[in-house]
Amino acid sequence: FALEQHGVIPVDVHVWRITTRDYEPELRQAKSLTPRIYEQVGGAFRKRFGDFAGWAHSLLFGAELAGAARARLPARLLQEMDA
Repeated sequence: FALEQHGVIPVDVHVWRITTRDYEPELRQAKSLTPRIYEQVGGAFRKRFGDFAGWAHSLLFGAELAGAARARLPARLLQEMDA
């Protein structure tokens, strides 16, 4: 990762969604992404993935965006892609 900061987690709404869905469901109660919630989300990744939490973030973030893009494709195209 940039500057060898493997544990840095940039948090946005996608990462917040991943965290609340898969790792820390109690964070769903938050109304917005405050500095405190931002730290808790990063902490959840570091707790689960350790020193390489930033790498885990990148993989999960990419998969999340790919899944959202895939959901918007026509069924015919999805069938062709999966064949």
